[in-house]
Amino acid sequence: MRMEGPERRYAILAEGRFTDGNAKTAHGLIRYGKDEIVCVIDSKLAGKTVRSTMPHLERDAPIVASFAEALEHSPTSILVGVAPAGGKLPMEWMELLRSAADSGVEIVSGLHQRLAPEFPGANVWDVREPPEELPLFSGEGFDVEPKVALTVGTSAAIGKMTASLEIERAARKSGLSTEFAATGQTGIVIAGWGISVDAVVSDFIAGASEQLVLEAAKTSPDLILVEGQGSLGHPAYSGVTLGLLHGSCPDAIILCADASTDAIMAGVPRPKPSLAARLYEEVAALVKPAPVVAVSVNTRGLSDEEANSFVAKISSETGLPAADPFRGSAAPILDAVSKAPKAKPLRV
Repeated sequence: MRMEGPERRYAILAEGRFTDGNAKTAHGLIRYGKDEIVCVIDSKLAGKTVRSTMPHLERDAPIVASFAEALEHSPTSILVGVAPAGGKLPMEWMELLRSAADSGVEIVSGLHQRLAPEFPGANVWDVREPPEELPLFSGEGFDVEPKVALTVGTSAAIGKMTASLEIERAARKSGLSTEFAATGQTGIVIAGWGISVDAVVSDFIAGASEQLVLEAAKTSPDLILVEGQGSLGHPAYSGVTLGLLHGSCPDAIILCADASTDAIMAGVPRPKPSLAARLYEEVAALVKPAPVVAVSVNTRGLSDEEANSFVAKISSETGLPAADPFRGSAAPILDAVSKAPKAKPLRV
């Protein structure tokens, strides 16, 4: 689960897609990862730099047109930084990765499509591949000493990983030691370890979540931040959300919301943050009571004035501290988490 090894020097494959929304893995690693980024491969942007095209990623690297050019920067690993439509890599990308394998460069992929069978004998890290053996939930997580905070959402794809990592940044700036327990492919690439819970057999999701927290607790941090997945209100992903909610045994819950009023899917309305907060608390309390202590608001697409107004509205409606940690500061959320007491599990 947690892998020790040399730091990676990444070339990121994002051909023709580096600036679009499907390059979340690329963007996440660049902004939050600890490993070096030596270049990005995107022939449409070749000759430019990461900072000149996406300054909010807060890191720089050259953008090159081919793997041959990427090799000039001596990468140890090549990351598939884009999730293609349909989840299967195009043939030209597979040929590029074959060249990487032949050159001894590690291939790192978080896709559902496993690449190790495609490149026998090559060094491949299929990030989504779960451990071969996982236990059922045991209850050991009840006795973890560090405080555990879990991000949850009013819907899926709403910024739970980003919220967790921005809170981690704020915590470290304030002198708190942290561990980020990654539960999705991008988070695992950033952290270098974790379990992609959406690839775990459903009976073992809670056990996998508990194991992540137990592993994170070994370094005795002040705070463990568990990356949330899905949403209780999203029929396609609620099973993963519930397994995480119970298995990670959180002491505090951070609700993630955005300004969208669109239905989650046809016939399934998006719950209001105030309702979602109450539901998460009630469902968590079946195993271990934990309060929703703050709301992380994704204000993407809003002007600064609109964003400030919307954050204030969410805070007023929920009665909780609220902030957009990406646009502004995660400090109000961290403060709420820090003030939350260690929750006690139900004991018979």
